[in-house]
Parts: sequence; structure tokens; C-alpha cells
Amino acid sequence: MRISSVFYLLLFSTVCLTGEAHASELSSLKANIDLTWVMAASALVMFMQAGFLMLEAGMVRSKNSINVAQKNLLDFVFSVAAFTILGFMLAFGKSYGIFGLDWRYLGLQDLTSQEAGFFVFQVMFCGTAATIVSGAIAERIRLSSYVVASVFLSAIIFPVFAHWAWGNALMPNEGAFLANMGFIDFAGSSVVHGTGGWVALAGCILLGAREGRFDRQGNPIRLAGHSPVLATTGGLLLFIGWLGFNGGSTLKADESVAFIILNTVLAGGFGTVTGFMFGYHQDGHYLPEKSLAGLIGGLVAVTAGCAVLTPLGAIVIGAIGGLVAVIANSVLEHKWKIDDAVGAIGAHGFAGVVGTIGLALLAPAEHFENGRQYQIMIQSLGAGLNFLVSFGLGFICFWFLKRFLRLRASREEELIGLNIAEHATRIGVGHVEDAMEKLLSGQRSFSQRLPAVAGDEAENLTGLFNKLMSNLEAEHKKLSELEILKTQSEEAERISALSNATFEGIAIHQNGMVIDGNPQIAELLDYSLEEVIGKSIMQFADERHRGRIERSIAENCSEPYEAVLVSKSGERIPVAIRGRMINYKGREVRISCFVDLRERKAAEEHIRIMAQHDALTGVANRSLFNAQLENAVKTSTPQRAIALILIDLDRFKNVNDVYGHPAGDIVIKETAARLKALAGVNDSVARLGGDEFAIIQRNILFTNQAADTGHRIVNELSRPIKIDDKKSVMVGASVGIALSPEHAKDAETIFSRADIALYHSKKTGRNISNIYRTGLNQLMEKRRALQADLEKALEEDEFELYYQPRINAKSLEIDSYEALLRWNHPQKGLVSPAEFIPVAEASGLIVDIDNWVFKRACRDAAEGLKGKHLSINVSPLGFQQRDFVKTIEETLEKTGTDPSQIELELTESMLIEDDERGLAVMKQLKRLGLSLALDDFGTGYSSLSYLSKYPFDTIKIDRNFVVALGQEKSAVAIMKVIIGLGKGLGMDIVAEGVETVEEAAFLRENECDQLQGYLISRPMTVEEIMHEVPLDIRCSILRAEPDDKTDMQVSSLRAVKDGSSESSELASDPDVSPKRA
Repeated sequence: MRISSVFYLLLFSTVCLTGEAHASELSSLKANIDLTWVMAASALVMFMQAGFLMLEAGMVRSKNSINVAQKNLLDFVFSVAAFTILGFMLAFGKSYGIFGLDWRYLGLQDLTSQEAGFFVFQVMFCGTAATIVSGAIAERIRLSSYVVASVFLSAIIFPVFAHWAWGNALMPNEGAFLANMGFIDFAGSSVVHGTGGWVALAGCILLGAREGRFDRQGNPIRLAGHSPVLATTGGLLLFIGWLGFNGGSTLKADESVAFIILNTVLAGGFGTVTGFMFGYHQDGHYLPEKSLAGLIGGLVAVTAGCAVLTPLGAIVIGAIGGLVAVIANSVLEHKWKIDDAVGAIGAHGFAGVVGTIGLALLAPAEHFENGRQYQIMIQSLGAGLNFLVSFGLGFICFWFLKRFLRLRASREEELIGLNIAEHATRIGVGHVEDAMEKLLSGQRSFSQRLPAVAGDEAENLTGLFNKLMSNLEAEHKKLSELEILKTQSEEAERISALSNATFEGIAIHQNGMVIDGNPQIAELLDYSLEEVIGKSIMQFADERHRGRIERSIAENCSEPYEAVLVSKSGERIPVAIRGRMINYKGREVRISCFVDLRERKAAEEHIRIMAQHDALTGVANRSLFNAQLENAVKTSTPQRAIALILIDLDRFKNVNDVYGHPAGDIVIKETAARLKALAGVNDSVARLGGDEFAIIQRNILFTNQAADTGHRIVNELSRPIKIDDKKSVMVGASVGIALSPEHAKDAETIFSRADIALYHSKKTGRNISNIYRTGLNQLMEKRRALQADLEKALEEDEFELYYQPRINAKSLEIDSYEALLRWNHPQKGLVSPAEFIPVAEASGLIVDIDNWVFKRACRDAAEGLKGKHLSINVSPLGFQQRDFVKTIEETLEKTGTDPSQIELELTESMLIEDDERGLAVMKQLKRLGLSLALDDFGTGYSSLSYLSKYPFDTIKIDRNFVVALGQEKSAVAIMKVIIGLGKGLGMDIVAEGVETVEEAAFLRENECDQLQGYLISRPMTVEEIMHEVPLDIRCSILRAEPDDKTDMQVSSLRAVKDGSSESSELASDPDVSPKRA
């Protein structure tokens, strides 16, 4: 019993041990089969390298195909090296932050057989990513730069993202966060193809397009590949290799491989169909690149989900991937002008995104642990991170290469092709065809030859081409020589026939010796033709010009030049000479044409004189005067000084205004004539413009010489000037003088100081002469300072408006106000208008001041004047502005002011200069609803004519007439006439400067409409103005009226005379006169 038990026990132990041994053998066998499948799949993936090489080499031009093939080879071997040394560790080593860091994998130091097989498969993936970039940036990137980019992609870019997506393939890894979150990219739609596609996009952007890829309008030009057959063969090899690419990604041989390969075949097939059909829809032709893009797009799209998709899902995603690849490449090309030589960006980058995200929509839900919506999110995240990392790091890589290395081939290298530029090798006979094409299109001369390379397959054809070119060159040279002889013969006959018909002199000479000519050359030189022939041209040339003529003949110069010939009578004749070599009667000779320039030179001299002299007077103009002054100042010395005398006519404007411009021209011409008569032989007279003249007096020995000249000028120009048979005018002149070198040693300063002296003459009474002296410039400085203060006053709002009432003479009620400008200077206090208005008018600031006054007055009219009428002064310069009426209209609109409330005060001087324009402007102002007043009536010389000619509503009698009532016997009569005339024309009469009760009573009794003056009120601010006439003033005016009209006039005049002292006191007040703005 015990023995049997022991036997059975031993038998059972033996069976168990045998079973364990068998199981171990089965497990080992399965591992070996899995490894064998992975190696076989790796071999199929290797076919993809050959497929990519053939595809990309066929899709580029033959002159670059060797270069593209070399890049495919080199990117693979360098990626193997980079991935071995560093990339594999970063991708699949134990996580250390965002990448793997496992020294066991550094350089593949300690791998198991399974890990070694895994490495082989992954290095194929890495090489594929690098190869994708090669095709996109082909035909322009230098080989050395591309190798560096391939190393960077294989060592850094691909491994970093592979760690995130696949980093847990060999061991659990925290750094594989995308894989840990459930990201699915089975065989690398994003990890491999997306990485390659987005790096290619960065390269294309930084490299730019190939030469000739886009026309001047930016439209793409198709650069067809040299061998679509080779490219298509490469596409089929890719299809075969893709079976191993996707099938081998299982890393084991099981039943899933069949479905993976099925899905790959379906997606590739339907992607090709889509690309083929949509490509025809786009182009109307079956372009090979569209079918190939559809094929690769479909395969790339299915790669991410080939293990989880159903066959139907594979068909859909393959079709969409192919469609997106074709569309994306078209958009990149047409809209973004991105030149992708083989369409890799659309087929790998965009189709990779379709496959990565599409699987979450099309695969059965049981494959997603966290549901479809979550899977869509994680797939989108993975695709987005792939773009950011790949494009970003790729852009940085290519930017550094462009910055520190030569990234792109030169234009010359690109045109001849990178086969020759980088490999010194050519393929086929394309270079011979190119040379023939250029020859036929006229881009290559007969002297060009092709270099014959020993051993080259086109060596014999190149030799034949060069021999043909030599024969053509010899024939062409012979024909050219015959053509030249024929042309020269015909030209000689033509010259002989035409030389007699031309107006220019023609001489035919050999080595300067005249052998023939036309009658015109003889006539020009005043010789017979027989006397000219046989002599050297140099015999007829002026000595100073013989060298120029000799050089022209020696150098065979055909450019025209000027010289001087000497006639038989000794006259120097300016001529223009032009010549060239011809064949004349079998001899090489030179024909020269001589154009007589005497008339042209005379015309030029006349133009020069006209350009430097005043057309009206004939004296020098400012341009010539400036040059004369510069020269005179430079040559002046204390012993031989010069004086600059500036003359300005005093009343010239009045002549123009009253008698017209023809009369003004007579005055200007007569002034110039008198100044020329006064000037010495060596002196210069100039008209500087308008009524301004100048004299440069030379050889001044003492200052009184210049002073005497100045006084004589004043006296001479004070004499009447006759403007027609009956009329003469008295103009007068102011003179300013400065001496050099006493007062200045440069032209600008002496002119400035003479101008200061002239300004002083005008300010001290006119019709006098002054010599510059120290201190006079202070007046100019004061004027400049005042102008600067005025500019600041406008900016700082230092101006103020005061308002003086105008009362109804009958009712003694306030009818309106007049706006008066005041300047409250921050340091000087109130500045008199008499001081700053002339400066403002001279500088042009008066226009801005006018605008300020009108705006402020309109605002005050609405706010503080209780609807009363408001009278506003206008400056002459402001009235002359083209936009004067427009500015008035806009201000009225902006301020909301009723135009009927506003009266504009104009003076006669505004209308004299251009009475037609003045009348037109006044009519426009009337149409706006404004009232117009003639200010300072009686101070001009043609006042009465303006009352009937212009549409004035009001006459303002100047204050001087009111003051004259107590000083001149005729004042009463004049005042009555003015009032009566205005009344007869239906105008209102306003008397200014009413300062006494008696004046008011007189004007009131004689039917003056309105009174204005200090008797009623001083000018006040808008806040201070009175709105009613004080009772005591009203009573005083009423009491001053006598019963008898005659007695009233006599008593009024007596009272006015007795009160003249009071008026004088008032007149001295700075607010009384002048009133303006």
C-alpha cells in the first residue's frame, strides 16, 4: 500500500514537472513569434523609407532629385544615430519631469531582446518623422542645415512628445501624462506624422517659397515633378510599408493584426479615391500629386485608430483624411503662399489631426473607459499639444539655423539646381535641354558652351551641342560682318545725300584731317569748302578747346559737347559737336556735326538777365541782389566800406487803391529810374519786391557819404510823380542804412540792421533817412517779444472783451453794445491796443485774434447782453481770408447766436484792395442775416462813394468829427451833411466818442440815431456792463436842449469849445482810443 502510494506520488510529480516545462516552452515560443513579427514589420516600415525617397525624388525637378535622395538617406541614418544616443532614453526611459531620463537606455547600454526589438520599431518611426520634413522643404534648403534639423528632430522634438503619448510602453511612467489620461494614438498619426508635418510647416515659413513658385500677383505656379512614375511607385511602396507600420504597432502577433491591416488597406484605398476625385474637381485634370496626397492622407488618418475602428469607420476616416490633405495643401498654397514641395503638411499634419480626433467619434464606445465625450477632449488636447511642441521647437530650430548658419541655398544655386551646387553631379540630359531652350528663346548667346564631364552619360550629347554652337557662332559672325559692311556702305551713301540737306555743318575727317564736308561747315567758318578740306580741324578750333576736341576724337566719343570755333574773320563761334565712326568709301572715318549755338547762347543770356532782373523796372531782383550783397560784404574793408540802403515807399498802397495798379506800375518804374540816376557807376540798384528797393553803395570812405545818399533819395522821391497828363501823386519814402564792415561783416546781419534803421524811419514820421546805430535793434527785439507774448496770450486766454453801450438818441435807452478787445498781460497789466494790434496785423496773428473775439462775443451775446444787438470789429487781414464767411457761419451755428443780433464793423481799407471781392463777401454776410456798419467814416479819401456802392446798414462817424465840433467852424456843416446823406440812403447814424452833454444834445437834435462814448459809459466787462442809462445823464442831456434850434447849436458849440480840456483828459485815457480789436 505504501509502495503504490509512493509510486503514484512520484508519477504525479513527474507529470507536473513535465507540464511546467511544456508551458515554459510555449511562452518562450510565443515571445519569439511576437519578436519575429515586430522585426518583420520593422522591415516593412523600412520599405517606407524607400517609398518616401522615390515619392519625393519624383515630385521634385530633376535638377534637385539627387539632392532630395541624399537627404532621405541622410535624415534616416542621422535619426538612427540621434535616437540611439539620446532620443530613445528621452522617449521611453523612466520619467524625470517632462521626459525620460534612464541611463540604462542612454546609448542602448543594457537592453533585453524584447526592448531591442521595440527599439528597432521605434527608430523606424523616428526616421519616418524626419523624412516627412525632407520633402516639404526640398529644392531650397542646404544639405548641411537639413542634417542639423534632422538630428534636432530625432534627438529632442520626437522623443519629448513620444514620452507624453507612449512613455508607458515599457514601464509605468508619470511623465506619460497623455497616455495615462487615455490618449489613443496607436501607430502615430500625431506622434510620428503630426510631428513631421508641423516641423515641415515651420521650415517652409522660415525658408520661403522656391524661385518662380509664385508670380508677381502672388498666384501659385505649378512646378511639376520630373517623374510622376517614380513618385507613384514610391506611393505604392509606402502603402506596402504602412501595413507593417500599423500592424507592427501591436508589438505581438495576434488576431488583431488582421483587422488592423484590413483597416489600413480600406483607409488608404478610399483616401486615394477621394483625393483623385476632388483633385479633378479642383483642377479639371487628374494631377498625380492629388491622388498621392489622398493616399497618404487616408493612411495617416487611420494610423491613430486602426486598432479600435470598425471597417466602416476606417473607410470614413480614410476618405476624410484624403479630402482634408488635398484641401489643406490648396489653402496653404493659395491663401498663405506656403510652398510645400510634396504636399507633406496637408497629408501628414492636417490628416494626422483628422485621424487623432476622428477616432473618438467613429470607434465603438466600449474602447473608451471614460466615455466618448471625455475621449474627444483628450484626443483634441493631444493633437493641440503635438502642434504646439512640434511647430514651436521646429520654428526655433530653423530660426537658429537661419540666424547662425546659411539655411537656404543662394538664388544662383537654386537656379542651376542643388544636384550640381551641392553634389557636383547631374542626372540625365536636362542641362542640355535647358541650354537648347535658352538658345531658342534668345537667352543664351552663341559663345556659350556646356562643360563636358568625363564619364557623364550626357558627355557625347554635350560635345555635339558645343560643336553645334561653334558652327552657329562662326556663321553668325560671318553674317554679322557682311551686315556691317552693307550697313556702312548704305550709311555712307545716306550721309553723302543728307549732308547737303541739313542746316548743321558736317565734316568727315580721318585722324582730325578733313576729307569731306558740306557747304554749311564752310559757311559756318566763313571759308570755301576747298579751303576747309585738307586742313586739320584743330586749325579752326579756339586754343582753349583744342584739347577737348582731340580727346573726343581719340576716345571715339559719341556724346555731344560744346566748344568754340574761330571763323576766318576771327569771330568766336560757340558750337555743339557730336560725332561717331563710320565706313565712308571703304575707309574708317569720323563724321562730326557742328551746330551753331550763337542764337541759343544769346537767348540763354537774355533768359539769365530776365531771371536776375525785375521785369517791370529792369533793375536787379532779389536773387541777383543777394549774390551782389554777399560779394560786396566779403570784399568790404574799413578803407573801402559798402553801404546797404533800403528804401520803402510810404504811400504806395494809396496809389494802387485810388488810381489802380497801372498807376502803381508807373510809380514803381519812375522810382527805379530816379534811384538809378542817384546811384554811382559802381553801385547796384535792386527791387526787392512790391514797393521795396535797395542800393549797394560801394567805395564808402566815411559815413556821411551814405547819409548824404539817403537824404538825396528822400528828397528825390518826395517830388511828385506824374501818372497821366493831368494827375500827379506824392509818394515819399523811408530809408534805412547800414555799413559793412562797421555794422556787420556778413550779408544777413547787415540786411537785418538796415531793416532796423528802415523800421525806425517809418516809426518816427516816415519820409526820412536813418543810419543804423546801437540801440535801434531794441525796438525790433521789443516787437519780437511782443509777438511772442501775443502768441502765448492766445494759448493762455489772456484776452478779454469789454463792452461799451450805444444808446438810442431819441429814447436815451440802450440799443446795442460794441465789443472792444483788451489784453491783460500777466506782467505788464493792460496793454494798449495801439501797441499790440499793429504787431498782430504784421505777424498774421490778428486772424486768430479775430476768431477768438467773434466766438467770445457770440457767447457773451447769448449769456450777458440780454438779447441786445452787438457790434463786433473785423480786421482787414481777417476780412481777406478765403474762409472768412465760412468761419463766421460756423461760429454762429456752434454758439446758437441769432445772426440778426450781430453787426460787423468794416473799414474802407478792407474794400479798396479788391472792391469786387469785398462786395461779394458783404452780400454773403447779408444773406446770413448779419448787419454791416461802415466804421471810422470820414477818415478815408473816397468815403462817400462807398455809401451807395456797398450794402451798409449803419454809418459810424469817426470820433475826430465829434471832437472837431468845438474846434473848427466847418464841423457843424460837415456833421449835418454826413447825417443827412446817411439818412437819405436809409442808414442808421452812430456818433463815436461822445464825451460831453452838449455834444450829445447837438447830435440828438440833428437826428443822429445812436450815441456812443464815455459820456454814457466806459467799456466794461460783461459782468459789469450797465443795462440802463443812468438817470442823471439822461436828465443832463434833456436839460441841455434849448427851445430855439439856432440858440441850441450856438450854445452847444460854445459849451463844446469850453469843455475841450475835459475831452483832452478823456482822450489821454488808454481805454478811450483806439477802441480796437
